[in-house]
Amino acid sequence: MIEKRKNTRNTGTSEQFVLPSDSISHIYSMGKKHYARPTKYLTAKQVDRLFIACEKAYALGHPLNRFFTIQYNDYATPKKPQKVITNILEHTRKWLQRRNLPVAYIYVLENGKYKGIHAHILVHIPPNYQVDYKRALRNWVPFEWSKQRINTKTIRYPSFGDLHPLNSIYGTLRYMCKGIDERTPIHSIKPGYQGIIYGQRYGISLSLR
Repeated sequence: MIEKRKNTRNTGTSEQFVLPSDSISHIYSMGKKHYARPTKYLTAKQVDRLFIACEKAYALGHPLNRFFTIQYNDYATPKKPQKVITNILEHTRKWLQRRNLPVAYIYVLENGKYKGIHAHILVHIPPNYQVDYKRALRNWVPFEWSKQRINTKTIRYPSFGDLHPLNSIYGTLRYMCKGIDERTPIHSIKPGYQGIIYGQRYGISLSLR
């Protein structure tokens, strides 16, 4: 059950909806509590965190080399759009840990005009495990796998120490973060409004925070 709390930080009548502390949703958010309030944009600070997390993954030796776009608008709960994705990431975490592999990922949620609610995910999956991971992922999504639902891409990286702003990962990051507030564009991102999301618009694995 979601608990209602009055917002005491302003004089309006808005309320915050706080998920129970035992919800797994908070595991993949930046804070310990997940506030289901509507947001329209990613902030410049949040985008910086996503870029830094990706660069940290590269520096640690487990670059975010698999990119997934997952369309799930008809399976999303409007006030909890993170639920489908955090469930997938929880399965991913366990799958990686059972194989003694590092857990590293970032994600961004969008609510597009035509696609509705969908997610962009960058995750580290070693090359020798990518076929098995994709096979496992089919069992974690709440719908039948199709190219219309899930788009996948392999991200190529240069040799260690040669990461450059022109490398393809930065193009992917700029695309993921296009929902930034157009009043504060950074990292050469071309802002584009990506709709209202209730709660956290992005997430970063604990290993990359």
